[in-house]
Parts: sequence; structure tokens; C-alpha cells
Amino acid sequence: MSTETQTVQTESINFKDFDKGYAPFTEALRSLGFDWQIARTEDLKGFCRVHGSEPQLFFRLPAAGPGQAEATESAVLSDLWSGISETLAVIRQKQPGKLIKVRSMQLDGSTLTFSVS
Repeated sequence: MSTETQTVQTESINFKDFDKGYAPFTEALRSLGFDWQIARTEDLKGFCRVHGSEPQLFFRLPAAGPGQAEATESAVLSDLWSGISETLAVIRQKQPGKLIKVRSMQLDGSTLTFSVS
């Protein structure tokens, strides 16, 4: 794990529309130093901090193991995108009518924490 966790602002990323938001999302992850190959050996975890609360685990992507399809950059990034997008859908369902956006993301090794409000 790194000693200093960087944060990237993500308010401009559209997590509802894959075609509009995927490229900025991958750029944001890369700016945090994300190396997709970590998914070959470690589970990727997605924690969500809603309205400043303590981060909660919302999804876990298992490491690619024997007998599974080989991890590719595209597959790993798409799986992370889906995890965040589905998390937002759950949160929006609980708070209908409210604008819910991912405001920032932090990466610490194989753990991605995103703040939502």
C-alpha cells in the first residue's frame, strides 16, 4: 500500500453514459497511477463514501485466477466502471430526485474509494 493517497476530482465524469464517461474515467484512474495488471493477482475493491460518511465496501472484483478468462486492460477498466455505475444506481434508487455524482476518487493499491454526494 502506498503511504500517500492521491485524490482526483471526477465531477465532470458522466457515469450514466458509457460512451461519454468511460474515456475520462480511465484517464482519471491512470492519473492516480492505476495499473490494471494488479487485477491478475489481487482482488479489486470499490469503497463508496456517501455524503461524507465512512467508506463502505460496495463491490469486489476477484483476481483473475486459474480457469478464469485472462484479465485484460479493457476488461478490468470496464468491470470497475460497471461497479461504480451500479453503486450509483443503488444510491440514486434510495434518494430519488436528488442529483448524485461521484465527486472524487482515491486509489490505494487495489482499493478504489470514491466519494459521492
